[in-house]
Amino acid sequence: MSELQKLLSDPRFRPVDKTTREPSAASEANLGNVLRVVTSMHGQTGIPTPQSPPQDWDALIHRVQAAARQAREIEAQAREREERIEHVLERVREDINASNERARIAEMQARDAQVRAEAQVIAAEERAKAAEARALVAEERARTAEAWLGRVQDAIVAEFSDLANQAAA
Repeated sequence: MSELQKLLSDPRFRPVDKTTREPSAASEANLGNVLRVVTSMHGQTGIPTPQSPPQDWDALIHRVQAAARQAREIEAQAREREERIEHVLERVREDINASNERARIAEMQARDAQVRAEAQVIAAEERAKAAEARALVAEERARTAEAWLGRVQDAIVAEFSDLANQAAA
């Protein structure tokens, strides 16, 4: 097993809940643990470790800290983008649902208007037929009344024509 794999499997370096720890403090603590473990592993395996000046270790620590900081920034940016995307998707879902609801309501209103229009057309046709039937009845009554008026006039002329002739003479 390589040293890196040993480090990765070491429980001291397992990630803890990200929400409960402070990223910069934890990474510095982990970095110190890594250095202690690497040093202790070198001592266990019997590998001679060359003595490096503290300045080299400081530069390495600063580079590791900078890389960790950059990784956290990238992760934060990714989380922010993901949250924005989720927010946009949620708004799109809401808009789609609202549009579907408006379309459903519009369809119902159109169907209701069509039913009302058809009912009005049927009622108008029935009123027109009734009016036509009343007109036919009225015309028949008018013909009958004219016929009776003609008979009454003939009767008046026949009965009173003698008086009119006598008065003229």
